[in-house]
Amino acid sequence: LLITTALVATAPPQAASFSFSSVTKSAPAKTILQKSSRHRRPSLSLQAANTDSNNNAIEEETVDIAIVGAGIGGLCAGAILNTLYGKKVGVYESHYLAGGCAHAFERVVQLDDNESNNGDMKKKKVSFTFDSGPTIVLGCSKEPYNPLQQVLRAVGVDTQVEWIPYNGWGMIEHPSKRGGGDDDDDNNKKEKRWKLTVGPDHFENGPLTQFASSSNDAIQEFNQLREITKPLVTGAATIPAMAMRPGSTALIPLLRYLPSLVSIISNGVEASTGPFGPYMNGPIFTVRNAWLRDWLDALAFSLSGLPADRTSAGAMAYVLFDMHREGAVLDYPKGGLGEVVNALVNGVEQPTRSGGDKGVVLRSKVNLRHHVESIDTTEDGTRVVGLTARRAGGKIVKVKATEGVICNAPMWSLRKLIKNEKALNILSGGSDDVTVEKQSGSVAAQSWIIDSEVDPRTGRGSVIRPSRQQQSNEERTLIADNLLAKCDEAEMTGSFLHLHVALDAKDLDLDSLEPHYTVMDRGLEGDDRIMNGLPDGPCGELNMIAVSNPCVLDRTLAPEGYVIVHAYGAGNEPYDIWKSKSNDDETSTLTSARTDGEEDIDSRDSGDRYQSSTYNAMKDARGEALWRAIESIIPDARERTVLAMLGSPLTHERYLRRPNGSYGAAFEDCLKDGSTPIPNLMLAGDGVFPGIGIPAVALSGASAANGMVKVI
Repeated sequence: LLITTALVATAPPQAASFSFSSVTKSAPAKTILQKSSRHRRPSLSLQAANTDSNNNAIEEETVDIAIVGAGIGGLCAGAILNTLYGKKVGVYESHYLAGGCAHAFERVVQLDDNESNNGDMKKKKVSFTFDSGPTIVLGCSKEPYNPLQQVLRAVGVDTQVEWIPYNGWGMIEHPSKRGGGDDDDDNNKKEKRWKLTVGPDHFENGPLTQFASSSNDAIQEFNQLREITKPLVTGAATIPAMAMRPGSTALIPLLRYLPSLVSIISNGVEASTGPFGPYMNGPIFTVRNAWLRDWLDALAFSLSGLPADRTSAGAMAYVLFDMHREGAVLDYPKGGLGEVVNALVNGVEQPTRSGGDKGVVLRSKVNLRHHVESIDTTEDGTRVVGLTARRAGGKIVKVKATEGVICNAPMWSLRKLIKNEKALNILSGGSDDVTVEKQSGSVAAQSWIIDSEVDPRTGRGSVIRPSRQQQSNEERTLIADNLLAKCDEAEMTGSFLHLHVALDAKDLDLDSLEPHYTVMDRGLEGDDRIMNGLPDGPCGELNMIAVSNPCVLDRTLAPEGYVIVHAYGAGNEPYDIWKSKSNDDETSTLTSARTDGEEDIDSRDSGDRYQSSTYNAMKDARGEALWRAIESIIPDARERTVLAMLGSPLTHERYLRRPNGSYGAAFEDCLKDGSTPIPNLMLAGDGVFPGIGIPAVALSGASAANGMVKVI
């Protein structure tokens, strides 16, 4: 197994937001292209792909290595291969923005110009830059650097991102309703507001002492837990992400770090590379304090969409180490996460030479609006030879990849991308179940148990599974060597509901606010309802709401006089509750409404279709928890709103091509590395160990890139 988990710094869930339906009184928002890097304009590949009136012609191009998907994992792999290994890389992405779940986007709205001099009311165009991903990132401005920052530094683009450090985030439990009042007395009495400040002793002397029963025992437990998990972090801190590679040669680059490896596996290989359960529930350690257990679950859920005992032990160990060490800070990129994406695109596209200074200048490229329809193989299926992609407008592009392919698409999509049944047979370990027609994700387990009798517009009707659905010994044996079955059947975590708003900031004291809040709608402990024999808690349906308020750190994200806010359910929105329940006569599709003038990314593959009245009513009802979270910070937020965009799991599914809108695979079902039985096909992304999160997928991308190059 790759001993890489503890390299992974943490980040909250990355909410998808390629397109939303606008819910404001403003004029329809106009979609514009992603803001360019401050250091150079993006190449033409970052603009909308050119269309050709002769769509019947097949365009051909040749690269050394083709990459499916321009998410963080794919971009990291491409930047490393282009810059460090001198490979000509083609990255092929369905969407009109690079970055995957962590992309940034702009919206331009027309507002009344109250400063018009001639007395006539005129309109002015105002542009806002939104993040679809996290506000909280660790390990970018100070050592030990996380894998993302390690990649940026390795390919020489780290100076293109300026990191803004800050010291913590606000916590709000049981937020009182907007404006309070008599009907809000219960929540006013329950409401708790506190700050999680990073660094030594702040947590122990603050919320742990204030809220945990038997606080002295709780502090002792917390310190013991940090100490027993320290080997997972201190050893890994000396192993760079660039030393990681998949497959049978994985240990060769790691031999020089043997003492660190010994430290990491001091509690056993399985405990070091597996979930956090043995450190929560025994036998290694048992956390008994109820408040501390809830807090650990809340931290874990923001990482993985699952409770602590089902989250990576290495990732949890890193949180316990990095957030509470001397000199700890949180980081935010100036200009938003789009600056990180632009830097990685620059890493992919910066000119390099194959064969040294006198070699041929390579022109690697990120190709947007190029939907990959297949990964192509030799007739016998033993090697991949390239890709077939469809450009916007329908033109087919045949890509010859002379050395191989990295697939950064969700793991459930692999079967659908492989059309050759002999290749499918190889990937399935010789299983007979290799038909192309089998739908990817059709047998995937779901992290959420749904009560079909509960109307999701009126209340909580689902609960998260406390453990992975058990497989029989026969089932485990059948899929042991079957990569396709592992991908198909991997458990899908929940999806997102997210709300991006632009607000009039007149008389708003921005300096009194935090750059990020975690709002626990029903409190850290959850409500007292038992569903399917399971209690509520921090991981409950739409309980944890992340609220990013980045203008506190960077005023350039919105024009003067305005701020942006992004609230999202942190992987706690079950996909199944959005399935069609209506037979309305209306004909408009609801699989994520588009702003006027925006081109459909793939009109032939847009998922379930819904009737608009049902979909909008559902969004209005489900979105109240997000509005409630924002209003707990800015009470008159709705009155200040000039633009609001509400995205559902269907948005996440359609525009980011995430099956069932899933956050990613449950940690227990992540592939141990990105190698496959086809030697020149590598996998990357959140379905590959170490799993979900920006640093994690950066690491998987680095590993896949290294795996495409022979060990010397």
